[in-house]
Amino acid sequence: MVRTYGMLVRTLATCLLFILFTNLVYSQSSEIGLGLGVSGYKGDLNKSLYKPKNLNLAGAILFRHSFNSHWSYRLNFNIGTIEADDADSNDDFANSRNLSFKSNITELHLGLEFNFFPFQTAKLVSSSWTPFLFAGIAGYRFNPKAEYNGDWYELQPLNTEGQGLEQYNDRKPYKRLQMSIPFGGGFKFRLGHRWGLVLESGARRTFTDYLDDVSTTYVDPALLLSANGALSAILSDRSDIVDKTLNINRQRGNASDKDWYMFTHVTLSFTLSKKYNDNCLPFGTKLK
Repeated sequence: MVRTYGMLVRTLATCLLFILFTNLVYSQSSEIGLGLGVSGYKGDLNKSLYKPKNLNLAGAILFRHSFNSHWSYRLNFNIGTIEADDADSNDDFANSRNLSFKSNITELHLGLEFNFFPFQTAKLVSSSWTPFLFAGIAGYRFNPKAEYNGDWYELQPLNTEGQGLEQYNDRKPYKRLQMSIPFGGGFKFRLGHRWGLVLESGARRTFTDYLDDVSTTYVDPALLLSANGALSAILSDRSDIVDKTLNINRQRGNASDKDWYMFTHVTLSFTLSKKYNDNCLPFGTKLK
């Protein structure tokens, strides 16, 4: 499966780079931009995608090509951090579970945009602003870590829920390279003939429950100790129960509810051409 995801991401990146450089030469309405904002996550350790305490700084690089004044495609590279801590929860179960994590997340995202009002940054006769929606497909990488005695440890190699063990043969090690479905919306503003401003927020529907390394039930700590070492056993169960064997097969997470992540950005864009393309213009219309 990881090979499949890797091939998809590499193919997507190759095709998009070809489109990017082709449009830089031939297109009439393309933009590049830089964004700054926040990233967040929703999962077993955090029930709100936009919980202020769990938001972290995020950045974006944007390429957009407009087919006309309503439709465009975009290529985004996004990078941010997601995190959560049971200690911040108001839920007694979460407080007792006492897990936490942090993960950098990088994403390559191809999307299609729809403007509600006719809009292109390079088109002076269009609306000066518009709400818009977007949806697409993305490849992303995450790597959950937990802190222990002042050091941070990668959780995926530790198989904290017994992944790969003979006694839990239904649990396979999760992949840190995955695909997601981004969708969202926002507002675009024209600041001048060459400059634009975009305010947007988008959620990502993932196909994993392990962004936070938490999904199913506790496993026997003796098995983890034997197969993966002391760190695996320690970081698997950090609850306030002294006798960890009492937690075996008890709920650790909710496997039926997949994790989500999001990016919210303010992006400043620059138009690569003063001209624009609009399939709705009558033939022979002169552009300023």
